[in-house]
Amino acid sequence: MAGKGKLVTQTVKLGIKYGPQIWVASQALREPAKEAANKAISSERARRQAMDLARSLTDGSILKVYKGDAAHWVVFSGDEPVAVHPSTDLLLTTLVERADLTKRIRPQDKVKATDRARDAAATALRRGKPNQIN
Repeated sequence: MAGKGKLVTQTVKLGIKYGPQIWVASQALREPAKEAANKAISSERARRQAMDLARSLTDGSILKVYKGDAAHWVVFSGDEPVAVHPSTDLLLTTLVERADLTKRIRPQDKVKATDRARDAAATALRRGKPNQIN
């Protein structure tokens, strides 16, 4: 094929020109990327723990609430808050006092892709407001 040599030459030239800058950027962005990934993993782990507890309760459900920029999952038995995952120093009533209780998720409910997208959009909007309390 014609042009392979030219493509390789261009790639090498760009690598020489921008390689050091890419290396510095990757080193600088490595820690924030790790923190974001660990935050997402811990939130998913907390959601699973809350869902397991809700399955064991009578009329159990969970609700995602925020304390600052951290997501917490409150477990309900009926209309009473029972526990929160991950644990926090705030009272359960304080966490849920301004939350919309109609958005609770029950273990038997199927979460749709649109629900996940809506939740991701709400989380992205919160990133700009780290000291906001829900």
